[in-house]
Amino acid sequence: MRKRTIWIGGGIVVLFAVVGGILLLRAPSVEIAKPERGLAVEAVYATGTVEPVQYAQTGSKVSGRVADLKVREGDRVKQGDVLAALDLEEEVSNVEQLQAKLELAQSDAERTRRLRRTGNISIAALDQAESALGAAQAALRAAKAKLDDRYIRAPIAGVVLRSELQLKVGDMVQPQQTLFIVGDPSALQIDAEVDEEDIPKVKPGQDALIRADAFTGQVLKGTVRDITPYGDSVARTYRIHIELPDDTPLFSGMTTEINIVVRKQDNALLVPVSALVGGTVWTLVDGRARQVKIELGAVAKDKAEIKSGLSDDATVIVNPPTGIKDGERLRAFNVNG
Repeated sequence: MRKRTIWIGGGIVVLFAVVGGILLLRAPSVEIAKPERGLAVEAVYATGTVEPVQYAQTGSKVSGRVADLKVREGDRVKQGDVLAALDLEEEVSNVEQLQAKLELAQSDAERTRRLRRTGNISIAALDQAESALGAAQAALRAAKAKLDDRYIRAPIAGVVLRSELQLKVGDMVQPQQTLFIVGDPSALQIDAEVDEEDIPKVKPGQDALIRADAFTGQVLKGTVRDITPYGDSVARTYRIHIELPDDTPLFSGMTTEINIVVRKQDNALLVPVSALVGGTVWTLVDGRARQVKIELGAVAKDKAEIKSGLSDDATVIVNPPTGIKDGERLRAFNVNG
């Protein structure tokens, strides 16, 4: 009787083991991984354009046709040098006529002064001559100013970086058009735009990691120099200036993508990005799924920082299946081998 009871008991144990094995085989399989410790870097994304630190745009004050081009892109100029001249014939003729009138008025005024000193002319006649001289001088100054407006001059010393319209003799230009950009190509910066939600994290002195299409696979470096105090309310962005080293391979006008490093954390707890489900991760505890709320930190391409809510010895489910339920039995295999 005792042997029979032991046999039956043994049979029940075997039966439970078989049933448990069948249930486990039918359970969905999931990938698992262990959290790792490593460096976490939080960055703010921005886009920007490489520009000279010092540059100025210039154009014509008046409309007219280009009569002469004095410079080409790459030429070095001094402040005030003529870059181009518009048609001048009418203005030059007007200045010459007024110059002749001025000389006549000067001669008449000098003659009138001599006559007044000898008492041979009235004070009223002298006043009239002096008034005519003043009017002639004013007219000539105005004509010379109009003539000077026909010249397009360098606003600062530097290099002609760009002729915006690729001007040719005979082209018609209008006021307010940018015709030339003059600046110093040796000192460059990036003018970048940062979303207003991220700008509180950005501070002068932070490292900037820069990518440009012209340098595929390279990560170039810069430093946040300053932040404009007033944002663009339409684009909802703030402009920042990123200082570049003297040996940067970037050129003026290049577009860039930037990651501004706002925080670094050594020995951070890291999990695969594919394990994240909103503000939670799924873990495997004794063969069953358990959802855990976490505080998320920096997120990179393949790893994410967990600030709190997860222990080092947890087993994380990677790519948790849709419809997974808390407490559900699962089979697991380790993606880390």
